[in-house]
Amino acid sequence: MTRSAVGRLRRTVSPLAGAICCVSLVVGLAPAQAGASGAVGSNQFVQTSDQKQREVEAILDELDRLEEQMDALADDYADAINDGIELDKEIAATEARIKAKEIELAAMQAQLQNVALKTFVGKSVSNSLASILSSTGTLSDAVRRSYLTSVALNTGVSGLDQLQAVIEEIARERKQLESQRTRAGGIAEYAKKRLAAAEASANVYTARQAQALRDLGDLLRSEQSRRAKAALEEAARKAAEFTKNKYSNIPAPSSAAGIAVKAALSQLGVPYKFGALSPGSAFDCSGLVAYAWAKAGVSIPRSSR
Repeated sequence: MTRSAVGRLRRTVSPLAGAICCVSLVVGLAPAQAGASGAVGSNQFVQTSDQKQREVEAILDELDRLEEQMDALADDYADAINDGIELDKEIAATEARIKAKEIELAAMQAQLQNVALKTFVGKSVSNSLASILSSTGTLSDAVRRSYLTSVALNTGVSGLDQLQAVIEEIARERKQLESQRTRAGGIAEYAKKRLAAAEASANVYTARQAQALRDLGDLLRSEQSRRAKAALEEAARKAAEFTKNKYSNIPAPSSAAGIAVKAALSQLGVPYKFGALSPGSAFDCSGLVAYAWAKAGVSIPRSSR
């Protein structure tokens, strides 16, 4: 799941970052045509774009590292769970063996107790003898074994060693069971910690993934803004170049004509009024022409119709 998430993010980032890189390269060629100011702006954008791309790539590398960490933690957790399952089976088998041995011991003790009853006390048995014959009595194993040996020697009962072997086997099995249960508790605790670590790593992964997407969005918005600004600057440059080329091809006027043109331009914004010839106040068409040429020393008759 985490690998597919990183893959989707990389498939999203790589083409867009590549496109931005290509756009930056094209912009880098523009200064030769647009001039020094355009070169400075483009170079600054390329530097910012490259820096942002490096930041996004660094986050992607961190996501790869987190992915590997989560996979390792998940493997540890799965191994711990499997170990716990196997140990539970071992515990169940140990408990079954103990139960079987206890049943076997009970049968052997019952047989020996019957012999002792017939031999020593007739039809009844004392509490002390019952304690000796019982595996749950308070006497030590050494005392119990000594008495059972005496009973066996006096009654001719065989299998005393077998009886004692069963008692010792039960003790070993119980000790093993205790050890297994301790291990099971440790495995469960380890699995719990691995799971918590994996969840924490997944939370970090999600946060860094969101950060990568935000950074990529910032990068794309920056590119869109730069493109819009570059388009406006290019349009203004072309307009200025067009205006310069358009008027640079017009032949220079004569000195008188130049004076007349300058005089006419000086009255830009003066309102039109029929029949008027009032500099700074009002003009009609013939009045403005007569006024301008008069400034150049040429008298032109005028009329208003």
